[in-house]
Amino acid sequence: MANGKKIKPKSKSVLEMLMHIALVMFVIFCAVSIVTTQNAVVEKKAELAELEEEVEVLAAENEELAELIASDDIGKYMEKLAIESAGYAYPDEKRYYDTSRK
Repeated sequence: MANGKKIKPKSKSVLEMLMHIALVMFVIFCAVSIVTTQNAVVEKKAELAELEEEVEVLAAENEELAELIASDDIGKYMEKLAIESAGYAYPDEKRYYDTSRK
């Protein structure tokens, strides 16, 4: 104290340094948490869009099947099943398959 300077107690400066480190760590944790949450939101929105597309496809298929059932034309329904599920075709029908994607 000969020069007129105050000397801080060492324990207080260590405590202040620990508080600053804790504050910085908390801010980093919050930033990481926000980024992680935003990524999860983006993923869930993409998943929701895929599910909505699937719902539209299934609704259209359901509507088509309901029309087939309402028309009481079981032959047309059986023909549709044979073509789509079993891969049957008419004798004069030609089918082309894209094999370049394998």
